[in-house]
Amino acid sequence: PYAPQIAITIIEARQLVGENIDPVVIIEIGDEKKQTTVKEGTNAPFYNEYFVFDFIGPQLFLFDKIINISVMHNKLIGSVLIGSFKVDLGTVYGEPGHQFCDKWALLTDPADIRTGAKGYLKCDISVTGKGDAIQATQKTADAEEQIEKNLLIPKGFPSERPWARFYVRIYKAEGLPKMNSSIMANVTKAFIGDSKDLVDPYVVVMFAGQMGRTTVQKNCADPVWHEQIIFKEMFPPLCRRVKIQIWDEGSMNDVALATHFIDLKKISNEQDGDKGFLPTFGPAWINLYGSPRSHILMDDHQELNEGFGEGVSFRGRLFIEIAVEILSGGAHKMNSTEVEVESFDVVSEVEKFEEFLLFGTFFEATMIDRKVGDKPITFEISVGNFGNITDGMSAGAGGKKKTRDGEEEESLLHEKEDEISHDFRVPLISTTPPEKPLITDGNRNYQYLPYGERKPCICVKSYWGNQTFRLYSSNILEKMADHLEESLEQVKDLIKVSEIASEEKMRTTLNDFINQSRAFITIAEKNPKGLNYTALDKKRLMLFKQELVCVDAKGIIQQQKKKIPLDEMMRETQSFIDKIRFLVDEPQNTVPDVFIWMLSSNKRVAYARVPAKNILYSPVKEQRGKDCGKIKTYFLKVSKRPLGWTVQAKVDIYLWLGPASYAHNIMENLPVGYETELPSNTSPGHSVVPSPACLLYKTPHLFQLRAHMYQARGLIAADSTGLSDPFAKVTFTSHCQTTKIISQTLSPTWNQMLLFNSVVLHGDREEIAQFPPEIVIELYDDDAVGKAEYIGSTVAVPVVRLADQNYEPPKLAYHPVYCGNLSGGDLLAAFELLEIPESDPARLPPLDPPDVGQIYPVPANIRPVLSKYRVEVLFWGVRELKKVQLLSVDRPQVFIECAGKGVKSSVIQSYKKNPNFSGLADWFEVELPENELLHPPLSICVVDWRAFGRSTLVGTHTINCLKQF
Repeated sequence: PYAPQIAITIIEARQLVGENIDPVVIIEIGDEKKQTTVKEGTNAPFYNEYFVFDFIGPQLFLFDKIINISVMHNKLIGSVLIGSFKVDLGTVYGEPGHQFCDKWALLTDPADIRTGAKGYLKCDISVTGKGDAIQATQKTADAEEQIEKNLLIPKGFPSERPWARFYVRIYKAEGLPKMNSSIMANVTKAFIGDSKDLVDPYVVVMFAGQMGRTTVQKNCADPVWHEQIIFKEMFPPLCRRVKIQIWDEGSMNDVALATHFIDLKKISNEQDGDKGFLPTFGPAWINLYGSPRSHILMDDHQELNEGFGEGVSFRGRLFIEIAVEILSGGAHKMNSTEVEVESFDVVSEVEKFEEFLLFGTFFEATMIDRKVGDKPITFEISVGNFGNITDGMSAGAGGKKKTRDGEEEESLLHEKEDEISHDFRVPLISTTPPEKPLITDGNRNYQYLPYGERKPCICVKSYWGNQTFRLYSSNILEKMADHLEESLEQVKDLIKVSEIASEEKMRTTLNDFINQSRAFITIAEKNPKGLNYTALDKKRLMLFKQELVCVDAKGIIQQQKKKIPLDEMMRETQSFIDKIRFLVDEPQNTVPDVFIWMLSSNKRVAYARVPAKNILYSPVKEQRGKDCGKIKTYFLKVSKRPLGWTVQAKVDIYLWLGPASYAHNIMENLPVGYETELPSNTSPGHSVVPSPACLLYKTPHLFQLRAHMYQARGLIAADSTGLSDPFAKVTFTSHCQTTKIISQTLSPTWNQMLLFNSVVLHGDREEIAQFPPEIVIELYDDDAVGKAEYIGSTVAVPVVRLADQNYEPPKLAYHPVYCGNLSGGDLLAAFELLEIPESDPARLPPLDPPDVGQIYPVPANIRPVLSKYRVEVLFWGVRELKKVQLLSVDRPQVFIECAGKGVKSSVIQSYKKNPNFSGLADWFEVELPENELLHPPLSICVVDWRAFGRSTLVGTHTINCLKQF
């Protein structure tokens, strides 16, 4: 969790309004409140007092916290407000150095805003995370300093900010959870036998420290409000996010159903002239996510509904609109900033719905945590409430869309269904049949489902408004950004080799980019006019054009002046990437995300969440989602967050989502060589849940996998010595093997080859060669007692060689290791998947003979060539050592290690008297690969010797690239 410190210095105030006042300053952040001393009888008090607030929690959540600073006139019988000022933490954090220093805050009275400024307060505000260095800034002690030039506002804001009205219009919601989670309410309703929808929803909108709420709609999961909430705040505001929550009113207490944030930066543009536009949004749907819908009395995932963490299931959607009106020429009829709520009229407009199909095939389910047990496992895939078995519509339900006359149009739907299923015959069902998991050989902790040749399919029908153009634009832009990023990485690699090649690559990259952006603009301009574009859609389209056109112009200039240095071109490119990434995120949602859930005997165990745009089909290749119609590996995780390795299962699924009119394209990318097996519907129990279709792959192929585990570098230290005892587990399909343990090192050299014999893979050989299954490598630290500790993992793709191809030894490469979000070093390894020829199974490339413990080394043609190097070290001294375990460091010693060899310095007898070493030069010889890119890192470790020969680790540092020495 992010744990910032907020430091606030209240320096002085000037020009306070009032006669003979005794001002005191009060600071409030959330529920915490601190105040300065009272200064008597002055309109320009001087305080110079320092306050610190500590917080803990997710970073995004903290950035919404409002700092409210008010100056009061202290009276015997309570205080009177002179003026106050608000800013949110995110705004402070966004400033250079995460701070405002020596700035004047403009004080106003929220109850009476016509009268203007009530005075100015000079203060410092800074937000520092753990270990951030605090920047010292020069203070200006100038009696005649100009307040107007030094106001507390972000860079680029005008010094005089007008007042504005912020309208948030709440139209309606649909698909809210039916269950009310306050216990008493449910018990009473259960006694009365009330079978209606159990929620009584209302919407709360929070912005700039103010809150407005709509009325409550009783017993209604699809409520209609038509109310607008009006905030008054200076524009541009010092608070960035609007927080929208749906609550359920209960007899005992109210409960949050779901939370959504809208960032004003994403729905406005602060540039000058005709480019900029005020915040605008919708009217459009926003999708709400939160805790899983389980009908249990106590909901232990409540925090997910209040906006902490990633939502793990769909909880309905809300139709809203946001607009801003700047008040010019005197604030008419506006006396105070109190929030108003009023209803508004709506032109009734029927939203057009389009039918979508979601199709998936499960190819493999492995690495299932054995805690899940031996109960049968099913997988469920849902989009919105469609396909959700607990609380949604069944996969084939037509959706209860009532017509105007109130009759349900069931009959129409049946006719429609027949039309579609003529060219796409797969039963509509959202869950796979239950199967018992088996234990993976070589690793007791993991199980797998024996899908073998029968791959189950799911298919879900759903209805959404047809605004797929938003997702299509996002996809095109995202692909452009990905392409730029990949090319930039290649350029960085080429720099190490040759300058001319890298400049050439950079130039072609920019040219490609210019062509892509021109193509994008032409596609975007051709969009049909009939679609219901909101104001924001039009503005975003303009924004795309401007950003890409200005990129375009820059690119052309770069062609002419060829003198621009490469690193500058790279910086430019990086800034393009950031700009595009910012534009990719589409605030107005359309189709909700797809959820994959693993159920063990109907209990929800683990999930993965797939953004709809990633698997959305479009006939235009650029608009298609990057994972549409591809077999992709998804790691399922638990919704509760334990530490360490939280993956509960790994599934390989082919997913396809798109309008039903493209149904004939669903199967076109599946690996060839299958037959569709449809369930026989002639069985007597017809009302039973339909069983899904399966794809049968009749031709198994035998492969041998060789995992060449050479070494790793920069691993996470798990022991108190600052080192680890690492070993690796390699999992491939339903097989797992483990390397040997290398003790006390952060850069182990295993030099070991793991052999997986006779691995069976189904499908077409060519396709396996093109898209082989992924290999998961997990790294653990071995402990003499207790369980091994997880220190990171990485995913790799093997090099495939079929029986009729010539053998070439694979090249070792670095794979980045991550432990959660932390970077955990790199793994140097190569993986090859060799097809075992049927005619002559022994005809595989030769192996080097194993050693005594039956451990195979990495073959010589893959191992790097080693030569002797001599590392010379000159020891000078140590500086600025911090306290360790509350004691200051007194007798430090330094160890230097590289590839298992190393030297140590002399021990400094007293750090306080003389922090320099006595023995200076030392050297050691070490065998290193000739290829510089494969050099192991050099690690430097400082320890402190205490009494009785105990030593304590002070700190470590790793140098990854020895090339510069």
